[in-house]
Amino acid sequence: MKKLFIMGVLLTTLAVGAKADVDPNFYIYLCFGQSNMEGNAQPQSVDKQYVDPRFQMLATTNFNSPKRTMGEWYTATCPIVSPWGGLGMADYFGRTMVAALPENVRVGVVDVAIGGIAIEGFMSDKISDLLKSADGWQKERIIAYGSDPYRRLVDMGKKAQEVGVIKGILLHQGCSNNGQSDWPQKVKGIYEGILAELGLDAADVPLFVGETLRQDQGGGCYQHNAVVAKMPSVVPTSYVVHSNGIPGNGQDPWHFSAAGYRTFGKRYAYEALKVMGREPRADAAYEMPSNLTKFFHVTELKKINDFSPKKGATRALKITAIFEDNHTEEVTDEAQIAVPDFVTYQDGKLKVNDEGDGDVTISYTDFMGNTVTTSFHVSCVGTGIHEVNSDGLSDHQDMFDLNGRRVNGKQLQPGIYIKGNEKRIVR
Repeated sequence: MKKLFIMGVLLTTLAVGAKADVDPNFYIYLCFGQSNMEGNAQPQSVDKQYVDPRFQMLATTNFNSPKRTMGEWYTATCPIVSPWGGLGMADYFGRTMVAALPENVRVGVVDVAIGGIAIEGFMSDKISDLLKSADGWQKERIIAYGSDPYRRLVDMGKKAQEVGVIKGILLHQGCSNNGQSDWPQKVKGIYEGILAELGLDAADVPLFVGETLRQDQGGGCYQHNAVVAKMPSVVPTSYVVHSNGIPGNGQDPWHFSAAGYRTFGKRYAYEALKVMGREPRADAAYEMPSNLTKFFHVTELKKINDFSPKKGATRALKITAIFEDNHTEEVTDEAQIAVPDFVTYQDGKLKVNDEGDGDVTISYTDFMGNTVTTSFHVSCVGTGIHEVNSDGLSDHQDMFDLNGRRVNGKQLQPGIYIKGNEKRIVR
């Protein structure tokens, strides 16, 4: 009996010790998808500079160069997904997150992604059929994940739970399922499977889903964004990360440029921070590395031309910020817009509701708290159609009917007439 008691105490002590090794301030994010998540851009010099060691990656397969062992943690220097990957979504997600969170918080990513893989590649009951039809290069990558990418992600998730707390899941996938209406349900099944196997609650582990390359940026599977937009209605704890204004690589219709991956990674981080209830701003105590300072520091907003509309006119606004490293970002959704009282702004559009004269002022605050502003003038002189009484006109010279014939302004019948560049209605 005494031996049993001692054994019980020993097991309890071991269990408590194991839990004590879990750092509640080590925030883990699982990531999965296809080539844009894997990383398709070659890292540039700015990407190879200092990476905060608070940003960690768990190797989900073995690497030869750099030498990394599956199941071990490393500072998240690129490539962070696989030996075949480059700069991708997770790189600047993590770099932004550690800059925004208190200095006692670390961020880790657990990333399984394969170029060209369909969403069925993350369904254990579908992967064997997909493996049979995969091209040689893709088959090699699937095999590197134990021939079951979903299982590898879950197993590495369990490994990560030994030292930290899973805070969210990032997904970027869709071109191989472009426009397929059942895609959200398949994603839901994968998400719920991960939660169940790792003992997680959806309310604590949101899903962040990125859009594909937009049509105006050369995107070839932009149609899938209409499907991505349905995710929050299928998975209430999912959030769409928008790709508006993010540039493609100019070489193919699927992938973003290196600058695009930096911006997209930042947007994933902004969304994650907002869901946490945190403002997307750098922590006041964070010492920003110089390579990131130029990326985050806004210098100006692109000028917008003055607007001289008629009453009732609308204008779509596209607000573009220029940063110190010379990259640009569309920041329409993040900017603050002040309009005069005769103008309203909603869903990215100005509407001129009445005659008036005034300025629209736009301000944008970057990640480091710097604010830039610009403005443009709005002048509305009416609808362009003047109504006058038919019993007398004070300005009746040079009036023409719609056939171009000059008319006597003193004897006008009700109708529409032209004076200069204006239409005039006589009632």
